[in-house]
Amino acid sequence: MKGKNPILLALGLLFFLAVPHQGYSCVGRILNLAITNTADQQVMGRLLATYITERTGTTVNLVKAPDIDTARKMVRDGKANIYISYIGKAAAELGNATGATPQETCALVKQAYLEKYHLVWLKPFGYPGPSDLSQPQGSGSLAAAITSTDVLEKFPILDRLINKLAGKISLQTLVQLKKDATSADLAAVAKSFLKKKNLI
Repeated sequence: MKGKNPILLALGLLFFLAVPHQGYSCVGRILNLAITNTADQQVMGRLLATYITERTGTTVNLVKAPDIDTARKMVRDGKANIYISYIGKAAAELGNATGATPQETCALVKQAYLEKYHLVWLKPFGYPGPSDLSQPQGSGSLAAAITSTDVLEKFPILDRLINKLAGKISLQTLVQLKKDATSADLAAVAKSFLKKKNLI
């Protein structure tokens, strides 16, 4: 009986090591974030990629898309997992998703995208776009990350994680990050900003 104890102990240890633990459940995984060549998507794409990697250990690749419609198709086809779009653009594209208030429009767009594309809009980051970041006041409609229901099944914490950025990224923030990146690597600039805001 005594001889079996070390074997049982070893088996128990192996089982413990084999079970994925919540804090490290995304380590070793890869997400592809499709972004266009506009200035706000380049900056926000790097910021979002850095944020996800730092918080979860997931590798995030930035994948180029010629336009937002292509980025959406890439996510629907499984060639990307996330992309960034704008509520006003989506409402105009859908034709019948403009509400009496911005909040109502957002709700209509979210519902329509879920039903039509099986895509989930996450909470807006806070800045309007699309923008070339040349005018701090900007124009347009709120930007947000979009992913698929399939991706959220595989990465169940992704929506909660990204939603923590809601309302925290202003256009002025993006302008400053772009300016800072002229003398430093954008990934390092993004990481420094996220640390200052206690987001990582």
